[in-house]
Amino acid sequence: MNFNCKWNFSKITPLRIAILYGLTSWIWILFSDGLIALIISNQQELLKFSTLKGGLFVLVTAILLYFLIQSGYSSLQKSEQALKKEWAALERYRLLADEVQDIIIFISPEGQIIDANEAAVKRYGYTRQELTNMPVNKLRLPEDQLTVPCFLQNAPKGMQFELKHVCKDGSVFPIDVSAKGATSNGKPIIISLIRDISERKKVEAEVWLEKERAQVTLESIGDAVITTDVQAKIEYFNPVAEALTGWSKKEAIGLSLEKIFKIINEETGESVESPVARSLREGRVVSIADQTVLINKLGNTVSIEDSAAPIRDRDDTIIGAVLVFRDVSYKRNHMKELAHQAQHDALTGLPNRFLFNEHLKQALARAKRKEGKVAVMFLDLDRFKLINDTMGHNLGDQLLKSVAERIHQTLREGDTVARQGGDEFLVILSEIKDEMEAKSVSERILGVFSKPIILEDNEIYISTSIGISLYPDDSIDRETLVKQADTAMYYAKERGRNNCQFFTPGLNIKANQRLSTENSLRKALIREEFVLHYQPQVNLDTGHIVGLEALLRWNSVEFGLVSPAAFIPVAEETGLIIPIGEWVLRTACAQNKDWQDQGFIPLRIAVNISARQFQEPGFIKLVKQVLQETKLDPQWLELEITERIAMEKGEITLKMLAAFKELGIRISIDDFGTGFSSLNYLSRMPIDTLKIDQTFIQDISSGDNGKEVVTAIIQLAKNLQLKVIAEGVETNNQCSFLKDKLCDEMQGYLFSKAVPSEEAEKLFERLAK
Repeated sequence: MNFNCKWNFSKITPLRIAILYGLTSWIWILFSDGLIALIISNQQELLKFSTLKGGLFVLVTAILLYFLIQSGYSSLQKSEQALKKEWAALERYRLLADEVQDIIIFISPEGQIIDANEAAVKRYGYTRQELTNMPVNKLRLPEDQLTVPCFLQNAPKGMQFELKHVCKDGSVFPIDVSAKGATSNGKPIIISLIRDISERKKVEAEVWLEKERAQVTLESIGDAVITTDVQAKIEYFNPVAEALTGWSKKEAIGLSLEKIFKIINEETGESVESPVARSLREGRVVSIADQTVLINKLGNTVSIEDSAAPIRDRDDTIIGAVLVFRDVSYKRNHMKELAHQAQHDALTGLPNRFLFNEHLKQALARAKRKEGKVAVMFLDLDRFKLINDTMGHNLGDQLLKSVAERIHQTLREGDTVARQGGDEFLVILSEIKDEMEAKSVSERILGVFSKPIILEDNEIYISTSIGISLYPDDSIDRETLVKQADTAMYYAKERGRNNCQFFTPGLNIKANQRLSTENSLRKALIREEFVLHYQPQVNLDTGHIVGLEALLRWNSVEFGLVSPAAFIPVAEETGLIIPIGEWVLRTACAQNKDWQDQGFIPLRIAVNISARQFQEPGFIKLVKQVLQETKLDPQWLELEITERIAMEKGEITLKMLAAFKELGIRISIDDFGTGFSSLNYLSRMPIDTLKIDQTFIQDISSGDNGKEVVTAIIQLAKNLQLKVIAEGVETNNQCSFLKDKLCDEMQGYLFSKAVPSEEAEKLFERLAK
């Protein structure tokens, strides 16, 4: 028998020590006593050796016990240190497992959860104790629970898959599972590393949705889209690209872009480099010129706009390009039409001021190179506004068209006629020899107006006034030439219309005078140089003052007392009449209220209203405001408008006058008889007074049918139940005639000229005595 006995001192236990000690003791007792008895026969000696034997036994067993105990203690220390190391490692593992974001679950081969980290506790909503006491299939959806046995069988070999887990509150989230086998304390387990992929799935869903949207967008947008690889071979072709190029998607995929996308310059017919080729070469977005057209498969041309951009991967490497283009044939045609409209007058089709300036610029440049001359003509139709107001705007527009055509027909090829606006026209006579050639053309233009223009069976006679400036005699500047021609045209108007006048330096002096007057008028408003004089209006029966007309005077620091005839037209032309008229209205109302506050008998104050004032949108509001500020009762204010103003804008004028009447303001028609009033409108107007123009009053004594005209006006007013005031009464003969014809009131030098407010007060006091 072969005994192969190895003593493992690392596994010394108390029981083993006791057994070893007992065996050693019995062996010692059995053999030591017999051995001593054989050696020693003397009892005395035997007793001594027995004592010595006992001490030796104690010593040997003590040594033996020491080594046994020391070996056990050392083994215990080693075991304790190993245990501490294992515990420290376990703690590090525990900390690591609890700090990671992913879920870690330990599962037994039977499918029971053994342990889980803190991430599992937080995500599932179970406590650690609840988790470690449940089967793993409880975390799965019902339809996935049947796959748990397969999982337990294959997981030890290692596997990865996706599914969904259920939380304690019933919520579900997608996960990615990595599982593999391991051992713990010599027992097999499954370690399952679980990652919550909710965000990833959300991103994937969004990416898919974006891709789907992009696909739908590319298929449905109005632009053509083509994508290519780095070799410019087509990879994608949307339906609009099919329609514009004439190639189907099936035909196009894989072909070179240049074969399908042939583009040329619309104006030159030359080939245009593909923007995709440039984009791939330069690595940037590239667009084509505006004049590019595409030649499609059928050979037809399509006006297009396009751009190409490189496609890059994550490493910023160009992997292809995308070409986007659209049919802009309608847009381009529309832009051409808009460009034509922007440069031409909508009514006559003639070049407008913008295109005229371009033509003039070119004409002056040619004349400069060739040392030639250019004439600029400014035409304004005579009394067009009267025709327009009388016959209506529709016929007025037709008249302007006919005039434009007649002027155009008189000009040479290469000359330009443009509409400045309204009834004004501009003409460029390029490359003329001298001013006589310009005069000859102007006479031809005047000649075509000698014949009537037939519009809707109406014969319309109209003339024009022409002003002419010459390059380089008068100026070399475009704007100056036009201004000079305009100045000459005004001189032609002053000379009786229906003629032409060349610009001269003397005309500039007159223009400068107008400009100087304008500047002085602006300063006059600031310096308060305007004053009002008041001319009494007298009742013909009683001789009492029943009203006053406020008349504007300008006491200029520079020019002294300026006649209204000298500055009112300038104020009207420049628009300064608006602030000046407001000052007159406010001052007259305030003065009238002041006289009433002084105790004078209340009288009406008449204020003349200009056409520019009457056309202002806020004029009614201004009158209300002035009356409120001055606290003047509206019944003591009379607004005087001319017959021409009353006839303008028909229904609009009637509404404005009605609004003033509602306020309680009186309305009078000034200079009646000098215009062309429509009796129909006159009968509908809410007016109170007709003022007979002084020219008719002066004719009373001359015998030029003055009496008949004045009588007719008075009778007309009586029939319309209106008061009548005669202006400019200077003689007793005129006064007697007016009184006999039952004229109501008069004003003029016979009673008093227009006087300052202080003198007007003296008139009040004299009449009161």
